[in-house]
Amino acid sequence: MSLFSAMRSGVSGMSAQSSRMAAISDNISNSATIGYKRAAVDFSTLVTSSGSDTSYSAGGVRSNIHYQVTKDGTLQGTQSATDMAIDGGGFFVIANHATAAEGAPSYALTRAGSFQPDDQGYLRNSAGQYLQAWKLNPDGSLPSVSKTSFDGLQAVSVAGLAYGGAKTTAMTFSGNLPAQAATGTSFDTTTSLYDGIGNPRDVTLTWTKTANPNEWTVSAAGPAGYTVSPASSTVTFDATGANAGLPSAAIPPFTLTSPAAPSADTVTLNLGNVTQLNGDYVPQLVGDGAKAGQVSSVEVDKGGKLWAIYDNGARQALYQVPIANVVNPDGLTVQDGNSFTLGTDSGALTLGTGNSGKTGAVAGYALEQSNVDIADELVSLIETQRAYSSNATIVRTADEMVDETNRLKR
Repeated sequence: MSLFSAMRSGVSGMSAQSSRMAAISDNISNSATIGYKRAAVDFSTLVTSSGSDTSYSAGGVRSNIHYQVTKDGTLQGTQSATDMAIDGGGFFVIANHATAAEGAPSYALTRAGSFQPDDQGYLRNSAGQYLQAWKLNPDGSLPSVSKTSFDGLQAVSVAGLAYGGAKTTAMTFSGNLPAQAATGTSFDTTTSLYDGIGNPRDVTLTWTKTANPNEWTVSAAGPAGYTVSPASSTVTFDATGANAGLPSAAIPPFTLTSPAAPSADTVTLNLGNVTQLNGDYVPQLVGDGAKAGQVSSVEVDKGGKLWAIYDNGARQALYQVPIANVVNPDGLTVQDGNSFTLGTDSGALTLGTGNSGKTGAVAGYALEQSNVDIADELVSLIETQRAYSSNATIVRTADEMVDETNRLKR
């Protein structure tokens, strides 16, 4: 009977609007949740064929729930170095365990990058999930890893980091020599190199003006016990032409050799960008290497590489935070804690570095806000309330019509 199908259609409409109301409630309650993705409810018709052109049987409506995963939220700056956001496509990889001793980890994806160290130094979000990354080699290079699975990932730890120091292997001098300097004028520049056990040792470079026009001698003095080759060099500068003020020929580097204990260390001192122009003596003598130090902060670059910043000024790349992508992000399965797992409609997984290809750039000191628009949700709330009331009216009216039919036989 068409009256009963109308009643069932009204009930299905009330059920569909109830689902929409639940989604709106979740959206509003999570409007301030980091990385939350808005839930949306769409409707589709249900058609019941009556087999007749003269009567109609109502089918009702069906609700379809999906999440707007690909819609990005606004990035907001923070004061925490371990807060991260992705400006563009992709997800962070997280796991429920930090170490293998806790059991086999279950991996998931998330856009919520609010990570803080736990009591053991592992970076963990508010849902208790641990940030996963590839551990880099000591020289900062990425080892051979799988970019189509979670194999090889490990929890990021920032505990107990110390920099053991690095010996100096190369130094470079650059600067200007005063063209107006008188014969016999000398200029000294002293800086430190670091030996094999991290001790700072003084190195002095001396420039002396000779009696010949535009000619200087340069010599280097190493730490006690070091030998220097060559002992000195003579440098002539062009006074005219396109290369005026530049050396007439390449300046040979100095090689500083330490005592053998048991084997000698060598430091190459290059004389790079040197000019002779009218003005002041402006030297810069720098080298690699550093003394031992402790971590003062950590930071992440656009590519997702996590760096340790030490109090001695040194930087060391520790981890490569991979950015995960799938063919269809809207096909991911939603889980607790603003996380997603691979689903049948999500497509294949790929892992890569940030700021490359279709992968977004990683932003440190930032978090992605919810993609919920409160104004839109409030409008939808009013629409849902009215639609629910209208469907309830259908049920009430159909019930009254059935009662009227029943009274005909009395």
